[in-house]
Amino acid sequence: MMETMKIKVSLVSLGCDKNRVESEYLLGLLSQEFEIVESDADVVVINTCAFIESAVNESIDTILGESETGAKIIVTGCLPMRYKNEKLLEQFPEVSAFLDNKHYTSICETVYNVCNNKRFELHSNECSEPISMKRVLDNPTHYAFLRVADGCNNCCTYCAIPKIRGRYMAVAPDKIVAEAKYLIDTYQTNEFILVAQDVSRYKYGEVDLLALIDMLEEVGVKKIRLMYCYPEAVTDELIDRIVNDDRIVKYLDIPLQHINDDVLKRMNRKSTSSSIKELLQKLNDKGIIVRSTFITGFPGETDEQHQELLSFLEKGLITYAGFFPYFREEGTPAYSFSGQIKKSVKMKRLQELEACQTKITVEKLNSYVGKDVKITFDYIDYDKNLFVGHMDNQHPTVDSKVFFKADFTVNQGEEYMVRIKDRKKLNLVGEAI
Repeated sequence: MMETMKIKVSLVSLGCDKNRVESEYLLGLLSQEFEIVESDADVVVINTCAFIESAVNESIDTILGESETGAKIIVTGCLPMRYKNEKLLEQFPEVSAFLDNKHYTSICETVYNVCNNKRFELHSNECSEPISMKRVLDNPTHYAFLRVADGCNNCCTYCAIPKIRGRYMAVAPDKIVAEAKYLIDTYQTNEFILVAQDVSRYKYGEVDLLALIDMLEEVGVKKIRLMYCYPEAVTDELIDRIVNDDRIVKYLDIPLQHINDDVLKRMNRKSTSSSIKELLQKLNDKGIIVRSTFITGFPGETDEQHQELLSFLEKGLITYAGFFPYFREEGTPAYSFSGQIKKSVKMKRLQELEACQTKITVEKLNSYVGKDVKITFDYIDYDKNLFVGHMDNQHPTVDSKVFFKADFTVNQGEEYMVRIKDRKKLNLVGEAI
């Protein structure tokens, strides 16, 4: 066996914010026993995504690419969870070990084993409560993601998450709070972004989402951002709390996927067109910014239904949105639906939706030009020689940015007033005052 101090390990994280949290858990474990490096590693851990076909392909390409370095490969995350019955070791001779999320705590032992030329898979048919431990943040440390649950019970007909991750399982609130307290004490983290497949349905015993927010604020959390809140679970009580609590940013991510009632029904979504419009109008009236996601080209979607979605977007109730063509995923009900749509039609509709929303976003960003806004300084763009930050109504990693100059020292994670002087594409440009 290699001596402990000589084993160099690198980690590649693919996929969503929830995977990012798991990668930081893995780094927390690995860093206690091995040297963490970015290149020239003896062992590469790849935390994969397998949500849709393109994510699976990216995971496979990453495995093949990293194998060319000569390092031992350990694959964790959604790929081994989704394909646990596929004899992965036979399909991927480049990989030494596959681990599902039931076995993350075995990562250090796995590194030692693969360094001794062992090959194996560790799978489980059970869904385990997500682990919580001392994390190593790999992003600017003034913000961090808190995963409050794993799995999903919504069972949308296009989605493989329940098959991959299992049923919805909330993390115990004391573990979430302890994790937040650790990150505050260790990294001075200011902003916590709550993530799960459905944050709005958080419930552990008698503790619901609002009670969890109370507990987080009691240990010193300064800012909370709520992501992935399903529309039917965004209650008046939650809205009032967001409006009246200065520590919750006036921003909600609400995945809508469509606006036509027939499409929503075939997707097994619980909301209706009228309920969605009523909710969004209420949020706009309350000054809460909305980000959303939509699927185009779902089986059976007609040109008229596509136009209905375009007309809905044109109303400007949503500030930021992501759009995805429907991916036909094996193991999901929609895979066998009739009315599958040609890729060329899906891509044309996708372009129309993106162009429509871009116009809306640009109009909203233009309204900031000439105004003074409060931003959090995130990092320096050395190519542009500018500081980069985000407003509270911008997610720090997925929305537009604020680029700015300053004639005084600025510190990462702190807030500054910036006078917006211009908009360039989907970003704002200004100067700290």
